[in-house]
Amino acid sequence: MQKYLARVSLNYDTAQERMNQLGEFWNDLLAAIPKKNDAEKVILRFTFASFFMKAKNKADCEHILRTAWAKAFPDNDGISEIHITENNEDDTAKLMRSIYNNYYGVDEYQRLTTSLVESIKYLSEQKAKSVLVKQNVLFSIDSGCGMTTLLASFGDFCQRMHIYEEAPEENSSYRSQYLEIKVGKESKNGYMTPDDAVDEVKTATKDLTYSVIGFDISSFLDGHQQEDLRMFLTRLNKYQDTFIFAFRIPFLEKKSFDEIYAVLSDIMLIHSVRIPPLHDCVLMESIWNVINDTNIVPATSIIEPIFEKIHREKMDARFYGFRSAEKIANEVLLKKAEDVAKHDNAGTETDHSTVAGQDLSTLNVATSTKATGYAALKELVGMEDITAKIQEVVAQIRVSITNEKLDRPCIHMRFTGAPGTGKTTVARILGQIMQQEGILRRGGFFEYSGRDLVAEYVGQTAVKTATICRDAYGSVLFIDEAYSLYSSDHSTNDYGREALTTLVSEMENHRDDMLVIMAGYTDEMDELMKGNPGLRSRMPYKIHFPSYTKDQLFKIYMQMVSKHFDYEPDLETEAHTYFETLSDEYIASKEFANARFVRNLYERTWSKAALRASLAGKREISLIKEDFIAASGEREFSEKLDMKKTLGFHK
Repeated sequence: MQKYLARVSLNYDTAQERMNQLGEFWNDLLAAIPKKNDAEKVILRFTFASFFMKAKNKADCEHILRTAWAKAFPDNDGISEIHITENNEDDTAKLMRSIYNNYYGVDEYQRLTTSLVESIKYLSEQKAKSVLVKQNVLFSIDSGCGMTTLLASFGDFCQRMHIYEEAPEENSSYRSQYLEIKVGKESKNGYMTPDDAVDEVKTATKDLTYSVIGFDISSFLDGHQQEDLRMFLTRLNKYQDTFIFAFRIPFLEKKSFDEIYAVLSDIMLIHSVRIPPLHDCVLMESIWNVINDTNIVPATSIIEPIFEKIHREKMDARFYGFRSAEKIANEVLLKKAEDVAKHDNAGTETDHSTVAGQDLSTLNVATSTKATGYAALKELVGMEDITAKIQEVVAQIRVSITNEKLDRPCIHMRFTGAPGTGKTTVARILGQIMQQEGILRRGGFFEYSGRDLVAEYVGQTAVKTATICRDAYGSVLFIDEAYSLYSSDHSTNDYGREALTTLVSEMENHRDDMLVIMAGYTDEMDELMKGNPGLRSRMPYKIHFPSYTKDQLFKIYMQMVSKHFDYEPDLETEAHTYFETLSDEYIASKEFANARFVRNLYERTWSKAALRASLAGKREISLIKEDFIAASGEREFSEKLDMKKTLGFHK
């Protein structure tokens, strides 16, 4: 029997279910493999594992692994993919061990290199190895998901597999490096024009230090510049006998990807490698490994808080893949160091070697400890009618879940009302209530604006929207200003419709495992319902949030003040007078931001108090009447006292 190296990848649902086991469950798979196959573990991870084992051939090896999994886990078909390569004691085997064991979330790349190893062996035997230089790769991968790492890996692969002719003895740098070029219309912000890029390739033919030259060709997706792309590829083709090219575009839906692939394959021999947006499991694995590579041991209790940190990092739609994951890991390590130093200075004991869940309150990654559920709703000013409506909706959904005779309804909702009326706050609390009632698995909260679902290129928006939904499974997906996704002028350049179509599909497919809440002004939300025929029926619940009264605004302000600061009684009197003086016209206008306006005034007040205390050399802050007067006297707040002239009520 031949000895093989096998890499077994899990689907991410299975991986996430078993994450607290830290890969120990792989030992059950190992134990289920027949002893005659002499299997031994190489590496065990959250999302994959690799094994040495003997088998008759690769097909037999895969069959043994799948049979063993079914025996160990009969109720879970968790294997996503299996890659197998011969494990001889040569450089090729060492190279493939590195590719199998050091990368995750890139199954198609591992599949490509596995296939190329077999092709290289055959073509070398047939003296046709020169054809390998003419093969290129199209990577479909988002920014931050590891393109530079894969380009370096592929360049190393080509060099170590001797795809090019042998290096001259006097040239130690022969094919030892890779080159990465971003192609754009203009040479700025790190981009090269197509002309400059071709000139760079021409220059590179002189010393042959590059094994692979990579081109980010995303700019050609803008406006369907397929003819410009063909012209660029035709000019590059002149150097096809000298270099292997690796092209990069964002991860696109298959139809749009196939269009670009067709353009490239018309001119060049192209392999495709699609790397989906990074799953939370992959990000968690990356963070865990950064911490684990130090002498600080991560405990399983950090997993859920780290997931929450990942979710919060994604909420502004500015998440940068592995770079953001590394930032989170470094934050954990730095804050742990600060916490240890604090205990050492105080002479108190703490665990120096482990970072655990209880540490994360000082690492800014723990979840909030505030009141949850209906108790949190009760703390909000002016929410009595909203609370009653939510209780009614939750009761209906809960009954439909427990009664087999009833169909489970769509739970998606519309929140209408002016800014600052509590829509976001209530949506966050509703997720907690739904989780407590057993309606949602996780009860997390993901907040985006409508335009956050829209991407830069055709075919990218559907992927971005679906990825945002994937993160929110089992939780609340809150979309503010959702009406920005729909334009009644039927513009072909507005990708909002593409996002809306994908969102409706996700809402239907996950109608009982995700709560989508769209929020905005009443009229605009009614217009949005026209943007997709199935949207209104999938959002059966509508809750309106009225604007706050003057008295409620005052109570919200004082609630914020009393929660965090001591204050003198005359501040309360001054604040009450101020809110009573606000004009009815301004409060009724779209410009007024309700509780958001109040929060800004509150923050300006204690900012004034902080400055006053600092100048006096005091550390404690107590709010006084003069702090409020100084804050409310600023233009942002003082000009709101009488809006009649600015709104056109007086000539």
